[in-house]
Amino acid sequence: MTQPQVPPRRARRCPICSRPLPGPASRFCSDRCASVDLGRWLRGDYAIPVHEDPDPVDES
Repeated sequence: MTQPQVPPRRARRCPICSRPLPGPASRFCSDRCASVDLGRWLRGDYAIPVHEDPDPVDES
């Protein structure tokens, strides 16, 4: 029985500069890109928008 053909995985890329990552466990291509990402988190650039419903107690 033959094994099904699995397409090769595309090389993962750095989410900051889009360069190829140096290894399979790497998240960023360099310390610079990791620092840029951390700065974005600390500034609040990565925020999930929240739409809150009006409080039903305030309507009475």
